[in-house]
Amino acid sequence: MPILFSVIACDKRVVSKFATCDGNFVEISERMVSKIPVHDHKMTYLHGKYLIHYVVHKKNIFLCITEKSCQRSRAFLFLNQIQRRFAEYVKNFEHILAEEMYRYNEDYSTIVIRNGELDELNRISVERSETILGEKMLLVDSIDSLSYSTISYVGRAPEQISISVQDKQRFNFIFIGIFMIIVGSSVYVFGPISCVTATVIIVFTFIRSLYVSKNKTHSN
Repeated sequence: MPILFSVIACDKRVVSKFATCDGNFVEISERMVSKIPVHDHKMTYLHGKYLIHYVVHKKNIFLCITEKSCQRSRAFLFLNQIQRRFAEYVKNFEHILAEEMYRYNEDYSTIVIRNGELDELNRISVERSETILGEKMLLVDSIDSLSYSTISYVGRAPEQISISVQDKQRFNFIFIGIFMIIVGSSVYVFGPISCVTATVIIVFTFIRSLYVSKNKTHSN
């Protein structure tokens, strides 16, 4: 189903919601609702493989989460319809959300498009969700659920990168190769005695650098 979740909030407080599948939609929607400006406007946010659409009207927020393949026209026609019906039926609105989500997902042929509804799509901006959430979020979906995990906060200092085992092995091979080239060049240019001296210096420098690196790792 292309429309996965819908929610209505009044004065930043969620009053009605409905989901067509399992997932932690509530956490995502509540975070969005808390940051959406309350002046009248419409917006779409790209959130990984999903789209978050919303309409703000008279401090009421009508929001839905859809698959990326879902047409924006379908999403905003749905939100416009929810906005109209919410003005008539404020209480116990979950069954109306369920009814309209089913209709816009499964019975699209019955939808009535009003004058100007499709024209306004060109005026609705599309941005990445990080611009409003203040953090990068990864949506991880399965057959039955939608979930997310925080990757990093915008503005946070980058984490220290640790070298993996494969990186260390690659580094060792490179060092051995360079070491053999240096030894061979020393023998050819300076002779065996100078070669031994250069080898001792290189080995000592390498061991010392490993020791310093290890101490820094433990101290962190």
